[in-house]
Amino acid sequence: MVSIKDVAKDAGVSPQTVSNCINNPSIVKPATRKLVEASIDRLNYTPNASARRLRTQRSNTIGIGIAPVSYSQVYDRFLHALVTEADANDIRVILYKTDSQQDEIRQFDALRARGDVDSFVLTDTTHDDPRLAWLHEHHQPFVLFGRPWGADDMNDPATPWVDVDGHYGIAEMTQHLILHGRKHIGFIGWPGVSGTGMDRYAGWRDAMLGARMAGPDELGQLYEEAKNDILSGQTACIALLDRRPDMDAIVCVSDTLAIGAATVLPSDTDIIITGFDDTVSARSMGLSSIAQPLIESARHIVRITQEQFVAPAAGHSGHDAADGRRIGVTADASPTDDRHVLLRPTLVIR
Repeated sequence: MVSIKDVAKDAGVSPQTVSNCINNPSIVKPATRKLVEASIDRLNYTPNASARRLRTQRSNTIGIGIAPVSYSQVYDRFLHALVTEADANDIRVILYKTDSQQDEIRQFDALRARGDVDSFVLTDTTHDDPRLAWLHEHHQPFVLFGRPWGADDMNDPATPWVDVDGHYGIAEMTQHLILHGRKHIGFIGWPGVSGTGMDRYAGWRDAMLGARMAGPDELGQLYEEAKNDILSGQTACIALLDRRPDMDAIVCVSDTLAIGAATVLPSDTDIIITGFDDTVSARSMGLSSIAQPLIESARHIVRITQEQFVAPAAGHSGHDAADGRRIGVTADASPTDDRHVLLRPTLVIR
């Protein structure tokens, strides 16, 4: 088994220099780092994770919760992308069960007390999310996949997040339908207070109003709410068509609702149904949808996590990501740093 001493001998440096290159590369001259990195590659040296944990007092581990029933059809794909990106950066991902937000807080406490996790990734954030309050109170690093909906300042440097621009995606889909001759375009959204759902609804609303395809008073006739299941999608579609028989397209907040809506349409209909998430089910039914950039999302989450490993409390400004947009989510917000990344999804037209 190759040791750190073998790498040092091959590179012609001391074992301490090799250790510095692995654990604190910023203090080593670039030319020396190149020598050491070349020796590590040549000898196929892998640092001992347990020894490194003792030296750095870090586990190099991200924690993310899994619920008994997946919150969305993109979760498995996102998790795969996150683990793949983490593995490429020598970071482990640990899964823990979570049956509720309070249960997840208990998991935070236990994993933090044992030193098992350096940073957490949170999904499915809600308004006044108690998990965020706990993490802030205990100075625990984390990254959100999604925005901190309902927060006074969603650009707070202490709350890093990566999200997909649902407003942009739905607006683009609605505009695509308008450009292809659809005149009466409905929308099926989620009920209740949902930051993600309201963001996507606003994309449809703004596109319809901007193109003057409907007035503010007419939007209510074109809109229906439904829980995120197929039966509710069917019921919502029937209600929309009963109210507006002239409807020629329906944009749905999710693929699940789109599949429900599509299954109640007659076989000879000309009505177009679209979804969001580009799931296997939507593809099998030939439904147009909106694909989330999950690999890019995972890449940014791991990048932010790595920066937390180096300096969890430090703030810094970064360059614009090539595959995303860093934006302020309020009109009067100051420019955000690279801990707030909003990525654009892609239309998948079938």
